[in-house]
Amino acid sequence: MNHRAKTISFKNFRRFKDFPKLELGNITYMVGRNNSGKSTMVKAILLINDYLQNQLSDTFAFDNKVLEDANIVTFGRAKNNKSEEPLVSFEYQINEFHFEIVISGNENDTKAKVNLFSIKDSINGIRLIIDYLNDNITINKKVVEEGELDSKRSNVIQELEKAVAELRIEREKIKEEGSPEALKLQHALVTTSEKLKAAKRFFNKDIKKKGDGEYTLQYPVSFILEQNKDKIQSENFIKNLIDEFIWVNDIESKNKPKEKLSKNEQQNVLALSRNNKHLNDFSSRIINVLNQQDFHYIPANPTKQSALFYLRDTNNILSQAIHQFHQLGIEEGEEEWIFVEKWMSSESDKNGQALGFDIGDSFKINMRAGEAYEFSVFEKGVTKPESLSDKGMGSLQAMMLILKIASLIRLNKKHNKQLTILIEEPELNLHPALQSKLTDFFYEIHDKYGFNFILETHSEYMIRKSQVYTNENKYGESKSLNPNPFKVYYFSKDSNTQPYEIIYREDGKFKNDFDSGFFDVNTELAFKIL
Repeated sequence: MNHRAKTISFKNFRRFKDFPKLELGNITYMVGRNNSGKSTMVKAILLINDYLQNQLSDTFAFDNKVLEDANIVTFGRAKNNKSEEPLVSFEYQINEFHFEIVISGNENDTKAKVNLFSIKDSINGIRLIIDYLNDNITINKKVVEEGELDSKRSNVIQELEKAVAELRIEREKIKEEGSPEALKLQHALVTTSEKLKAAKRFFNKDIKKKGDGEYTLQYPVSFILEQNKDKIQSENFIKNLIDEFIWVNDIESKNKPKEKLSKNEQQNVLALSRNNKHLNDFSSRIINVLNQQDFHYIPANPTKQSALFYLRDTNNILSQAIHQFHQLGIEEGEEEWIFVEKWMSSESDKNGQALGFDIGDSFKINMRAGEAYEFSVFEKGVTKPESLSDKGMGSLQAMMLILKIASLIRLNKKHNKQLTILIEEPELNLHPALQSKLTDFFYEIHDKYGFNFILETHSEYMIRKSQVYTNENKYGESKSLNPNPFKVYYFSKDSNTQPYEIIYREDGKFKNDFDSGFFDVNTELAFKIL
């Protein structure tokens, strides 16, 4: 079981009546024609995570400030306009937790009503269902068979132990310690050994008694909420709700039969009353998982060329990226400053390929009158700096991405979150070689800092470079011992064709084809020229 997985599906949202379950990768590309629904998936992710992280109870918001870029605003704009169904539903998985949210509302509502919210824990067999429409909250507990987990443990650990043994044999065959092949095998050996240690730690922690038995308990939502309304509606809604559920159940267990609060069977009431540790653990882990998630959205917004970058210009993403970087107090020589210089570099390798995005070799930011920033770019051998605003639009786009990521690296040192960055058309204004360089950029950031990316793109060059990485590293599919960090989903303009995964082979080629209008265009034009 992949406990780092994230999946998403939804019904009746925007252009999709039924959006299939898609698993997100570490670097996920969404490609397809304009108006094919790529941004719909991004908006769904933003909305779901806003609801989960703010724990908004029975309210699903479209007008929160963090969602301005999603540009949905009302329930009427969110609901599929061709569907007769009055509900919109979302399903989302983070690690072992599966969330379901069903909402309804009026055309012009900026906040929808949550009809149903449920959380299922695939490890401990617990499911929480809050049915606001029918005024009940249900907790269902099933026993997770230890034998089933033990079998999974045995299979995973045996596979990893076998892989470590094979890599050691291959490593011992190579006599040249510093050769590229030796270094590559050493890296693979270290990585696989770490996976083996993590698997042993994880399964040893999870194979334990999961509770005294199975039960299903149900109480009125209104009754639970009324017990301690101010506390429940506070920050930790899920945890506080479960605490009150346990308290109400304890009261139920002490009541005489004729004074019962519900129709729950006595053995189920007692099952929870005697042992509620697993339920407290359930709520704590949910809160921990949600608190660990952090999402940042960078929309496609052509950067303006201006001599100064005004900090109050909230519509200029580059101005805001410069402002954030400067406000963090990052100084020359620090890791994030070096990161910026590396990726803006105009130096070339032995094949003449730029090592960075060919902007310059160093930079300086000056504040002017407390209102705007002057961004100067320096190049080796040139005494006079050049204003960033005098660079081409592609340089401005690349600089915005570099500065934004550098700031997130600094911020995440303090917060240590599982960071996911959603970027719309990162290749904007970049020529083909630098579009390919974007994949190097995202790949290295994921590898070094653990950031994940969801990229809405029209660039075949970014996809091609991911194929090169797949070939060089012989990445397998997501369930393999050497999983591919890249995933590609194709969105068709045909409303009858659902988004589907383009699957990598270990040699970097794809097992299936893109729909017309992407890779095939280059080939068709070449034939026409011939």
